This record gives sequence, C-alpha cells and structure tokens, in this order.
Amino acid sequence: MKSFITGLFSKSKKSLFTFNNEPFSKFSIILIILLDIFLFITILNGINSEQKMAPDIYQKYPTQCQNHFNPTYKKNVWDNTTNRYLKTEDIFPFKDYNSFYSFDNYGYYSSKHIQVKDDQRVSDLCRELDKKISVFTKTREFKNNKKLLEKLKNEKRNTFAEINNIEQRYNTTLFEKTANEQNGQLYSTKKKYYKLLNKEKYIDKQILSVKKVNTYKGYKEYVKFINDNRKKFKKEVISYKFWQPFISFLYLLKFTLPLLLFSIFTYRLSNRINQERTVPMKLLKLISSHIIFISIVPIFFNIVYLIYHIIPHRFLESIIGFLYKFGFIFLGYYFLMFLGIIFFGLIIFFIQRSLSRREKLRRELKEKTLYIDSYNNNNCPICKNKVDYNRNYCGYCAEELNRTCESCGTKTPKHIKYCLDCGK
Repeated sequence: MKSFITGLFSKSKKSLFTFNNEPFSKFSIILIILLDIFLFITILNGINSEQKMAPDIYQKYPTQCQNHFNPTYKKNVWDNTTNRYLKTEDIFPFKDYNSFYSFDNYGYYSSKHIQVKDDQRVSDLCRELDKKISVFTKTREFKNNKKLLEKLKNEKRNTFAEINNIEQRYNTTLFEKTANEQNGQLYSTKKKYYKLLNKEKYIDKQILSVKKVNTYKGYKEYVKFINDNRKKFKKEVISYKFWQPFISFLYLLKFTLPLLLFSIFTYRLSNRINQERTVPMKLLKLISSHIIFISIVPIFFNIVYLIYHIIPHRFLESIIGFLYKFGFIFLGYYFLMFLGIIFFGLIIFFIQRSLSRREKLRRELKEKTLYIDSYNNNNCPICKNKVDYNRNYCGYCAEELNRTCESCGTKTPKHIKYCLDCGK
C-alpha cells in the first residue's frame, strides 16, 4: 500500500504539470488553475452540504437553549428609559418577558430561518424545552402583554427625556419659589414639568400591573423540566462537543472517499502499460490526477484538526499557565522558534532535493547524449580523440571503451546502456 501511494504521488507530479510528455503552455496553465479552482469550490460545497448532517454544537444546542439550562447565566435587562442595561440581571428562573423567545437556526437546506421544533438536527431536550416555553409564550395574552410592556417602556423613555430636558434648561427649585405665579413662561413650564412627573408615576404603575411571567400557565412545568434535566443536558453537551468533529469527518469521507477511489481507479486505468495512449486517455489521466490531489487536501486538513482536537486543550493551557507562573515564558518562544526552524527547514530541504534530482537527471541525460555522439563519431567520450571501438582502451587517456555483457558475454561499448548483440 505504501509503495502504491508513493508511486502514485511520484507519477502524479508528472501528470499534474505535463500533457503528452510536454510542459503546459501559459494559456493551458491558466485553464488548469481555473479548473482546479472550480473543482475545489465544488468539492468544498459538496462536503459542506454533507457536514450539515453533523451540526456544530451551537446548531445542535442553540445558545438560547443553553442559556436556560445554565444556572450561572445572567441576562442583562435593557432599560428603554436610559438606553442602557440595568444593574439588575434576570437569572433562572427567568421572569423578564424578553428572556423568552423561540429558538431558531439558520438554513438547514435553505437560507431561511427554521424553527427548532422542525429542525431534526437540534437535540431532543432543546426541542422539548421549546415546546414547554411555547405553552405560555405563544398565547395571545403573553404576546399582547409583551407588546404593551414595550409600548409602556417607550412612553416612559420619551417622558423621561422630556423631564430631563426641562431639568437641564431650568432650575426646578424656582418652581417652588414661583408657586403663586399664574402667568408667564416659567409657570407653563412648571405646569408641564409636574404633569410629566405624574405621567411617569402612572406609567410605572401600569408596568407593575402587567401580568408577571411566572404566573402564566405552563411556567412551573418549564422550571421543573429545566431542574430535572440540567445534569443530563450538561452531559449531552460535553459528549457531543467531543464527538462532533469525528461525526463531521465521517460525513466528509462519505462525500470525498467515493470520488477519491473512483479517481484513483480512473488514473490507474489510464496509466496501464498496455493501454493505448490516446488523447482522451491522456486527458482522463490529467483530470483524475488533479481530482485526486484536490480531494486529499480537505481530508488532510481535517485529520490535522482531529489530532489537535484529541490533544486536550486544557493540557496546552496548563503548560502555558505553568510557564507564565514561574517566569519561564521565554521557553515557549524558544519552542515556537524551534517549530518555525523545523517547518521552514523541511520546506527548503524538499525544494533543494527536488532541484538536485532535476539537475542530476539533466546531467545524466546530457552525458548519455554525449556518449552516444562519441560512439557514433568514433570519439573517446572523455578526451574526444579518434579511437577504434574494437579496441578495449583509448590510446590517449586510457579510458575503458568496452565492457563484457553479463547476459551474452560479448564485448559491447561501455557507455551504451544496452548490449549491441543481445539488447539486454
């Protein structure tokens, strides 16, 4: 298997960048690059469509759902009056109207929102929680009260803004001093100011009179469901967070493996020794080699990610924390430099090895051409003087001209690859 893969890659080098044993022209290179980009994007889209069947942690367990099961989660309450969050926070069991809303996920097979209850990728606990919350959040009374509360808060914000404007423009202590005055601009402003104060108090009373969330039918069942399933939910999240990358990788293989195997089969079929080397077969070999290379890229990067995922993140964090704690952080930088040296050193090594091999082949080819020319012109391949190849040595430089064939035992020119008598 190892020899097959090694042979495949060594042959693929040639088939990726040549056609009909000739290097690509500039125009052909551009077309090949465009083809590779098209194949790469198409393969990635196909992989993405398959991996949607293995949703990530935030699709399986939406953030809104996790917040309800998280006993330490604190939801800041927005105050329309001051346009900022209040110091008070809504914690479980939630009592603010805005703490309850339907969960949704982005497109499963489309770009539209779909409700959790219709999305089979979402966990059973989250879908059940959505049903529990919907018992009271979907009622007309809840919706109307939520709208009423928003309306009252907006009115309070506008009233507060007017009161604040008057207080900034006037010294309100003058209103007490001019209590007996019945005319003038100051009197009308004072009248408006107290009217706004009374309005603000009335709005506060209306806000307090809105039905509390914890009094709705179904709220107690929601709280009981959370308390009964909190530990189970936590275990499910931890387990799925660990296994999700592996499930996603299996869906990646589901798409790429058949394509990769078919491309390898096609490549081997077009590369048979006894196969007639027609133009269609050469094109088939070219395209299949590019598909093989492009298909391996996402598999390789996903394997690297899985290896990183298997290594506990806490272990790495603990090492970094240890280095910081005892003042050995410089060792971390040394290690990073070491990795950089290894990485770039390997790149330089492989580039130079490739160049060395190419130069060696070029030199060998040149030498073979010179030896053949020397033999055809009856010249010594070393000193270039005229010689007789029926003799064993050059009379000028003592270079050996002939060798004994191991197959047939006859004399044959030393620098010619095959025997002139038996062809071996």
